[in-house]
Amino acid sequence: MQSRLPALLCTVVAFISFGSSNTQSVTQYPSSVHKQEGESANLFCRFTLSYTYYVMSWFQQPSNGKMTEIIYLYSDSTNTKKGRYSVSYQARDKALRLTITGLMPTDSGVYFCAVGEAAR
Repeated sequence: MQSRLPALLCTVVAFISFGSSNTQSVTQYPSSVHKQEGESANLFCRFTLSYTYYVMSWFQQPSNGKMTEIIYLYSDSTNTKKGRYSVSYQARDKALRLTITGLMPTDSGVYFCAVGEAAR
């Protein structure tokens, strides 16, 4: 039986703030993830800001493609799921966790965490 080649998930998490620049700090990790096909990966983003109501998004940019939003969550929610992607949000810590299950080679790329003020 031939062994599977690993699916490389190159993860450079950058933080983008939309709207006024009131972001005081951001911590993102890991900088890269190497997993086998079929496994799961977790990416984290923690931030501080003074918006009352905001939207948090994760974007992916494959090495040979354009950046696309893969999932988003509003600040009054705690989690959401879209296909193999799920996001959990801890409001007290302003921390996001993106989980990708069933990794495939197409998951390789650069991932971005973004936060923007949302109208209520």
